[in-house]
Amino acid sequence: MSDFIAGVGMVAHVSTFLWCAFGSVLGIILGALPGLTATMGIALVIPVSYQLDTATGIGMLLAVYCGAVCGASIPAILLGIPGNPNAIATTEDGQLMTKKGLAGQALGGAIIASVIGGLGSEIFLIFFSPLVAEMTLAFGPAEKCTLALVGLVIIAVVSGNNVLKGLLMGALGFVLAFLGPDPMSGALRIPFVSVLGKTPFADGLDMTSTLIGLYGVSQVFAEIDNFRKPQNTNVCTNIGRPFPPLKKLLSMWKIVLSSLGIGTLIGAIPGTGASIAVFMSRNAATGICSRSKGKLDMPGTGCLEGVVAPEVANNAVTGGALIPALSLGIPGDAATAVLIGALMIKGVTPGFALFSQNMPLVYSIFITLLISNIFMGVFQMLGVRWYPKILLISQRVLMPLILILSFLGPYALAGSSISKGVYFIGTALIMGLLGYFMKKNQYPIAPVVLGLILREMFEEQFRRAVKLGGGTLSRFYTSPICWVFILLVVVIIASTVMRNRREGKNA
Repeated sequence: MSDFIAGVGMVAHVSTFLWCAFGSVLGIILGALPGLTATMGIALVIPVSYQLDTATGIGMLLAVYCGAVCGASIPAILLGIPGNPNAIATTEDGQLMTKKGLAGQALGGAIIASVIGGLGSEIFLIFFSPLVAEMTLAFGPAEKCTLALVGLVIIAVVSGNNVLKGLLMGALGFVLAFLGPDPMSGALRIPFVSVLGKTPFADGLDMTSTLIGLYGVSQVFAEIDNFRKPQNTNVCTNIGRPFPPLKKLLSMWKIVLSSLGIGTLIGAIPGTGASIAVFMSRNAATGICSRSKGKLDMPGTGCLEGVVAPEVANNAVTGGALIPALSLGIPGDAATAVLIGALMIKGVTPGFALFSQNMPLVYSIFITLLISNIFMGVFQMLGVRWYPKILLISQRVLMPLILILSFLGPYALAGSSISKGVYFIGTALIMGLLGYFMKKNQYPIAPVVLGLILREMFEEQFRRAVKLGGGTLSRFYTSPICWVFILLVVVIIASTVMRNRREGKNA
């Protein structure tokens, strides 16, 4: 109890609240701008944190983290452009709700889901971080590989009615991810290595530029086609009520709990991240809705269920990712890796020793995370009535602005390297043309992104597992965790096939 009181004393200052508020606003802005991720936001404000005491500085960084994760849903819902890869699963239903005139409800639902996910995972973090840290030690290469396999199988689920197109696009993303060096040996695997090896292509496709191209630039090209058509302003102006009905939210308690559990546990596994969690939660929500006997709407139809599920999981990852970061010193994702660096610069070494020797600081981090989530929710709720106003902007004005931002984001990531900046812009442009072609021919984009994200994890962990098994697959069939994930793969495939058959009969 004395440690907790001491932790409260470390953050019980007006300056701490002000810096957390500043971090929340900055994070929301960065998250809402395509290409400016939470990781970049944290890295940008680290110099400011140097001037603050440890608890306040870490609190500000956590506020940027939480704000950016939540803010990414704003462009995903309003414009169909996810602010970061973690908001991809929100894009489909969020955009469809916006087109129905329910942008306010979609944004309000996303905000409430984000707060629930953030606060719920923090409660889990406070009570179970040491225990979960020990559990995640059981996840070796084989377990992580089969987890990635679950993510790859979900490609079939997010492909809509045409599973074949989805699998083809997933395979395309998988192949594109092979550009760049071998993750084990470092040898280049790109064609024409003697020429392309001297260019930025040697490092493979830049994920941020690729995502901005597939979702942002492609959307601009698609909207240009509509400039000659009569503009329908009714959908844009009819945003509806700013928050969904309470009864509707309460009816989704099973979805909230499942997404909260998935997000927290996936976040606690180092190297996995929210990209897997959001699609797993969306898939779990699909199963819950299919068994609800019509009481809940199916994700993918432009419903609140398809927004709430990934947003709860997305924000639950923030607390889950801090479990291995604080308990083991192992980053759960790129953002927490930067946070670990900031702690070490402050002279704090994460690990089991932190819990045994400096519990007041641990409690202060927990408290500032709580404060950050509250500020994030408050500022998002204050702004929800204003965010949809962006829909009132003429497409002829908005699309060029989006195009400029889509190119500025990747260029900013290049730093002082002009050649790399040009490469990032070129990547965004090429991927934009590819995304435009896919949209015109009704090919889903999400499977491409999922293949890009999961390929490296799948390949690297598979090869490590085989190497540790002496060149055999023994690590896979001797691990109970692997069998659980393999069984989950079978269940997902079987349920998807049965659902498609059922929908085909109904049609």
